Amino acid sequence: MAYGQMRQDQASIHKEPSVVDIAMNVLRIVSGPLIVTTMMSTVQAAPLTSHFPDKDLGRFLAEKFDLASIRSSFGPRRSPALRTFADFGMKPSEATDLAVVFDHTGHWFYELKVMGRRDVNDDGVEDLEVCFTDRAQNGGSYHTSKGLLVTRYASDAYAVALNYPLDDGICTHSTR
Repeated sequence: MAYGQMRQDQASIHKEPSVVDIAMNVLRIVSGPLIVTTMMSTVQAAPLTSHFPDKDLGRFLAEKFDLASIRSSFGPRRSPALRTFADFGMKPSEATDLAVVFDHTGHWFYELKVMGRRDVNDDGVEDLEVCFTDRAQNGGSYHTSKGLLVTRYASDAYAVALNYPLDDGICTHSTR
């Protein structure tokens, strides 16, 4: 067999893929998306853990929201023993399933308003998107409203604000 004929025969062998080659190519193409889809199904199937009550969430936040986890007007008078509104001896003027208000005319106005309940940061634990309003009513100019991501990692733990960016508009329509 001449050298040119041998190269031509070898080239024709390489032009026609075998059944095994075709199967391997199909497997490479299909397996990537299949693995990703399987992984996504596994992640999505994980149950959501919640340590927040279904009812009276406002009252719960009055008793269990850790003021030490945020910057607020409480800062100068807060101590390790004073962590919640209840620890300060404050009683809500209004508490609903989605909000708690402390309106002490002539002093301060505080409001925690739940704007959403979901797993915001994808850690498998339910979070609250909360608008926190802190306003002086004693002639001072202190007034702030900020969106907070509040979570609770165990049923015997405080509800804490995490350093997690929320949509800047979370408090736009909630302040009084």
